Amino acid sequence: MKRIYLLPLLLIILLTGVVGGALFWNRYSHGFSLRFPSAQNYVYYTVKDAHGFVLARAPRGNNGQPVGALQALIPLGNSFGLATTDAIISLQLSPDGRYLAIDGNRDHGEQVWMYDVEQSAVSYKPAAVMGNFLRWLPNGNGHTFLYRPMFPLGPAAPLDNGVWNPGLWTVDAESGVHQNINLGVPSAAIIDAVPSPDGSRIIYSVGSGLGQGSDTYVMSSDGSARTHLFRASGLESITGLFTWSPDGSRIAYERLADSPAPYRPAGLWTMSSQGGQQQRLADVDGGHGYMPAWSPDGEKLAFVVRMNADNRQADLQSQELQAAIGVFDLRHNQARIVASSAQTGLQLNIDPTWSGDSEQVIFTALNPANRDLGATSRYWSASLISHSTRVGQADQTQVVPLSPVYSHVVAWE
Repeated sequence: MKRIYLLPLLLIILLTGVVGGALFWNRYSHGFSLRFPSAQNYVYYTVKDAHGFVLARAPRGNNGQPVGALQALIPLGNSFGLATTDAIISLQLSPDGRYLAIDGNRDHGEQVWMYDVEQSAVSYKPAAVMGNFLRWLPNGNGHTFLYRPMFPLGPAAPLDNGVWNPGLWTVDAESGVHQNINLGVPSAAIIDAVPSPDGSRIIYSVGSGLGQGSDTYVMSSDGSARTHLFRASGLESITGLFTWSPDGSRIAYERLADSPAPYRPAGLWTMSSQGGQQQRLADVDGGHGYMPAWSPDGEKLAFVVRMNADNRQADLQSQELQAAIGVFDLRHNQARIVASSAQTGLQLNIDPTWSGDSEQVIFTALNPANRDLGATSRYWSASLISHSTRVGQADQTQVVPLSPVYSHVVAWE
């Protein structure tokens, strides 16, 4: 899911006593399938019906958009989706196309359902653990992922030498076998962790509580060579939603308000992969987990702009958000709106990705989801035809729909 919903910051603070706790969940899937290439030819969805959440898919078009009708695959089972508090946090297809990770939240906590594309079967990975899916690792066997373990669930929970003291886990989606990376902090302190495009490094951030800010580190993928990059303090001091540039030389990230209000506006920043040359680029939406997206040529960043930043109700209620798509041109040092509600007629314009030529932003437009029925969404394209308009001024892009309208949508890959 390009936009990955996150638990409100205030709720996380009340439940765990810390800022963070995987505050940012995002779609991260790249590479191509060698063994199961057909999996990459589909866009995956979770939809809601009378029996709960059902996994579905549609053929994937040239720009990553779905085409044709949704095909139901398999219910997630165990009545998941019948309660209005049930939620899908993210859907992410593994780099080799063999597995779809489904991060879901129920009243007892968050777990990962793993869909086996070849067998068309769902199981928990890792089993007997409550925690958060973070990212697929781009190297290795093609189906190992970063995972933030929170709590063991019964005697079958995997322990390290008989004790529960986890840091950051790597988990094999096929076997469920995990390895622990000791970060020197409890797993509850982890905010975000993202591997580099070549899989050699991992950038991550940790926090220790409301008003305490956050620290950002980079390390080798095996946990060695851990390096502290910077400490963030002040209002925008919770760092996460890290996104590496295609060549791995730069990192885009967001700095969220260290505040009990869960949806305050945030800042979009860039830095070198060593933590230098830090620059604030633009105001962005904060707290909803919308990832910034690098263009394939590495010269532009697409992001989600909150259009009603002066609405205090929108700081507290996700349904109040009014969102547009912005683009920052790094070569010209300019930001502008490229898709808004005035063009699509819908309240939320979110989840930007790019066409292969870096000239079109592909995004999803919808109105806020109904907890009982899901949402009605559609994919759109914004062609970048002018570089002169700054954020907040008139739109000068051509915005056209790319897909059919899909109803009862809960989450998408």
